Amino acid sequence: MELSVILDLVTAGAVILGILFGLLQLRHYHLSQERDATLTLLNSFQTVEFFQGIWIIQGLPDGLTKDEIEDRVGEETRTVYLVMGAWESIGILVYNHEIPIELVENAHGDSILISWQKLKDHVTDVRADLQRETLFEWFQWLAERMIEREQVNPPRPAYFAHRDWRP
Repeated sequence: MELSVILDLVTAGAVILGILFGLLQLRHYHLSQERDATLTLLNSFQTVEFFQGIWIIQGLPDGLTKDEIEDRVGEETRTVYLVMGAWESIGILVYNHEIPIELVENAHGDSILISWQKLKDHVTDVRADLQRETLFEWFQWLAERMIEREQVNPPRPAYFAHRDWRP
């Protein structure tokens, strides 16, 4: 075998190894970005005001109108809007594949579904008042996707689904 053929084979092998290494680095970068998004999602809502909003929403009866909610919670209405804004932002991130819906389900699934159950009539009223069908559209979109997913795979508590987990 001639030296030029051997050098061509070595060069081709080096190029292939370089491409494989680049693909591995790209995958590592993607996983790192996903991990960072996960940490950001989990940490960004760890505020007293956010949890206060969740607490208020969960205590509401279903089917209240915008006016009924505002009368019931008074000045705390802003914390309700804070939560709805968070769900709106998360819906956009899920739609754009910035964060996986499974992560959102695990971190906030129950709170999102309960929020939508309690606030959908409120959202309808706000849209009508302001003549903007796009208000809280991503909150609704996210809740509807999660409802669809639960119909296929009913939720199982982590303490049950992963009871055999070992480090």
